[in-house]
Formats: sequence, C-alpha cells, structure tokens
Amino acid sequence: AWKGSKLILRLLIFFLFVYLLFLLIHSLLSGGRRRQNLKQPPSESGEEMVLDPQCQSYVPKEAALFRRGHYFCSEECARAFLSR
Repeated sequence: AWKGSKLILRLLIFFLFVYLLFLLIHSLLSGGRRRQNLKQPPSESGEEMVLDPQCQSYVPKEAALFRRGHYFCSEECARAFLSR
C-alpha cells in the first residue's frame, strides 16, 4: 500500500509542477497584453476617451493621433495598424 501512495504522491507533485510551469509561461506570454489593459477605460471626468484599434488602450481624444479615420496612442501603433 505504501508503494501505491508514493506513486500517487509523485504524480501529484509532477502535475503540480506542470501546472506551475504552465502558469509561468502563460504569464510571460500575456504580460504585454496585460500591461496594455491596465490603461484606463473611458473616464467619468468628462474627458472624451478614444480606443486605439492596434493596442486596445484608451487615450484622451485631445492627445490621440488621428489617421485614416482611426485614433491611435502613438505613431508606432498607427503604422502597425495601417500597414495591415
């Protein structure tokens, strides 16, 4: 009975390790997107916000760049989106 429980314990440790490795890889790969999502959504302060279609972040309309009917947070996002 002891050998069976050792095997179960090893399997549990193995799956725990695999799960933690998965979480680590997932967090590293989605880190950029998560940082972008931290940008504020439209505020209630009355300032109009617009959505950048490239990075999905909200930008004050007065500070945004307007190119070909879209608002962007930066030239880099505008170039990337418009080059598609």
